[in-house]
Amino acid sequence: MSAALRCVFYAPEILDPASRLNDLALEACARADVQVYALAGDESAVEVGGELHDVATEDGSVAFVMRALGLTGEQCIGVGAALAGAPVGTVWVSPLDLEIRGSFVRVAEEEDDLLYQAVISELAQRR
Repeated sequence: MSAALRCVFYAPEILDPASRLNDLALEACARADVQVYALAGDESAVEVGGELHDVATEDGSVAFVMRALGLTGEQCIGVGAALAGAPVGTVWVSPLDLEIRGSFVRVAEEEDDLLYQAVISELAQRR
């Protein structure tokens, strides 16, 4: 059985600002008490718990947030090809991201609304 989903990291460029499904995905995370971070993994500072922190390690911003929240990779997913190298348990990519493959990669059925597909699938699977 998979660990409960506790955190979603998504690459900001995957969002379609015109899609209402992004809002539904974020609402589902809020209801399930899942933290959400818009990070590409290379940020020099991140906000955790309402406070801005400098990311002083080479591990990157995703690993920094995971350590700060006390999370394991299995409790986290990444959404977007930019997060393929992040220390999360699963990375969701578009079917157009053919170069990103591996046992930790899940390919969405459609190119659009990647965040929604990832969040709803993971929440349903991990109940």
